[in-house]
Amino acid sequence: MVVEKQELQVKSADRVREHGEVLTARREVEAMLDLVKNESERIDSRFLEPACGDGNFLVAILERKLKTVASRYKSKKADFEVNLLSALASIYGIDLLEDNVQLAIDRMFEIACSCYKDNLKTQPDDEFQKIMRFILQKNILQGDSLNGIDKIVFTQWTLVGYQFKREEFSFSQLNQQAEIMNTPLFASLTNDKGEDVFIPQPIKEYPLTYYRKLGGLE
Repeated sequence: MVVEKQELQVKSADRVREHGEVLTARREVEAMLDLVKNESERIDSRFLEPACGDGNFLVAILERKLKTVASRYKSKKADFEVNLLSALASIYGIDLLEDNVQLAIDRMFEIACSCYKDNLKTQPDDEFQKIMRFILQKNILQGDSLNGIDKIVFTQWTLVGYQFKREEFSFSQLNQQAEIMNTPLFASLTNDKGEDVFIPQPIKEYPLTYYRKLGGLE
């Protein structure tokens, strides 16, 4: 008889009392993502989890996207790498607690490294690991998604060939125009046709950058 390991949903009574932290179980995560199955598997569809905890939704979305990357691009290293980065760059999270943010980043990083090794049969080099970390640190942020949105700035990454266009937007701007917070737990920033549902003006723009040069940016 196999006894299934119980999934941790409460880390401590103090965290529940002070922050209302209850983590979503994997079964519920997968069921919710199945409601938007096509979008959750599309490499560049953007998702935001405004109370991401330690990343249960984020890692599940990433795993789905990376299956698509592996099925389409593993025969050519550059294509695999740039689309893996595109998958990472399309997933956003906010959490109030610093330890949750770091754990979410670490989990996503490890999943991406494992996918890279499984498909290219080698570990990602140090520079590519640095690029993955850079994107994750721009996308998974500590903050208060209810009361502190003026302080949160997101980076939008747009893949153009083997280059990324990088633009920064304030979360208050996105929240106002897209009403992201009206969607419980997670929200796609694109419609079911893959089109932007709003076109806010960036507060900062960067020139197109070759994907292998992203690690040198700030």
